[in-house]
Amino acid sequence: MTHPYPIVEQRSLDPARVKGKWLWRKEFRDHGELPRPNAHHVFVYRVDGEYILDSAQRRLDEEQVVNATHVSLVDLTRDAEVLVELAIPCAEADDFTMRVTFVCTVTNPISVVREGRGDAQTLLRAYLKSHHRIFELGLEYRLDQVNEVRRDVNAQVKAFTTLKPPVISGIAVELRSVEVLTPVEYQKLMGNRRSIEYQYELDTTQQRLDHTLTTERQHNGHHLERDQTGHDQLLGSERLVHEQRLDRERVHHEGTVGAERQGYELDRLADRKAFDRDQRGHDRAEITALAEIIRDNPDSALANAYVTGSLDAADLAERLLTENRYRTEIERTDRQAEFDRKHEERLYEIEQRNEQRRWERDQTREDRKWRREDHGLVRAETRRKEEITLEVIRELGKHGYLDMTNLDPNLLITKLTGTKPPDRLDQGRKPEELATGERAEAAPAAEDGVEDDDTGVREEDVS
Repeated sequence: MTHPYPIVEQRSLDPARVKGKWLWRKEFRDHGELPRPNAHHVFVYRVDGEYILDSAQRRLDEEQVVNATHVSLVDLTRDAEVLVELAIPCAEADDFTMRVTFVCTVTNPISVVREGRGDAQTLLRAYLKSHHRIFELGLEYRLDQVNEVRRDVNAQVKAFTTLKPPVISGIAVELRSVEVLTPVEYQKLMGNRRSIEYQYELDTTQQRLDHTLTTERQHNGHHLERDQTGHDQLLGSERLVHEQRLDRERVHHEGTVGAERQGYELDRLADRKAFDRDQRGHDRAEITALAEIIRDNPDSALANAYVTGSLDAADLAERLLTENRYRTEIERTDRQAEFDRKHEERLYEIEQRNEQRRWERDQTREDRKWRREDHGLVRAETRRKEEITLEVIRELGKHGYLDMTNLDPNLLITKLTGTKPPDRLDQGRKPEELATGERAEAAPAAEDGVEDDDTGVREEDVS
């Protein structure tokens, strides 16, 4: 506490002042002569050796106040804390500081004033010092063992206050807490240690972060380099693909242009040939018409040409000779064209007939192959059924069922296979002979022969 407890202030009072004379004489005191109380304070006056309690309700001209020679201001705070600090020696020529907190409540202000219990802190310190064991608790511990000292001191003080509680006249005292303060040197030591540890942790963290940053930078550099390399490779691949595509498109374009140019040349050549063919046909028609005229009436034509003067005798003769040669050439050309046309038609018919023969021959081979496969399947199925039948009969013969009963083999085969038994079982052979004997296989019947020659009509035969 920062102010005295429980007696806050004490004053000796001078004789009261007198006002008036004779019959009107009256004694009184001024307000400045008395302390200024708070709400939880009371006055205790000493009057003629007796102590009178005043709760700040008496007037300043009352007899007890006027005759008082001493006044005390007592604090009536309930459960007021009183701190007591003691030094406890340790093993390192230093001291632990013990702080004990008591809570005090004034129960009789008059007893407090009468017995002079003005400072509870001093009284409680003397009370704790009376227990000498407290000062021996820290002799076995160093400053850094303050926690062990706390446990021992706490236990010792509580035990002492329990066995021998503090007694102060007019004041109720109760132990609230026991503390052992951390030594200043130890605080500085631990502070420096924590500072060093924090600095070490900061340095370690900084180094770790720097290492991590360096590693990440290297890692990112590797990734960046790898990504750059991959990007360059990708760009190179894309550039190569683009160049290849351009080359293909260029080749395709050149091929297309070349094909179009070739088609254009072919179309132009075909048009030229068609024009020439039409021109030759026109010329042939004119020549044919002129030949018909000349052939029908050559004398009239010659006479007409000669009469008109368009031709002289020599030119007319030469012209007639040329026309005869040209007509002869046309006739020969027509005959050759007709012969070539008939020859082409004959070759086409021969090719069609040869193709038909080859197709029929291939179809015949396929049919023959299918019939062979079907016949093979039928024979395999027949052999399988015969083997099953013979195996069953053989097993029956082994166990003697054929000798004990009159078993019809044909009926048994029909029931087992669902088909009519072979004729060989109906020709007097016993089932035992069929079971032990060898089966004769029928040779496959030869199929009808099919002519399989690949000879056709030769081109020399056509001409």
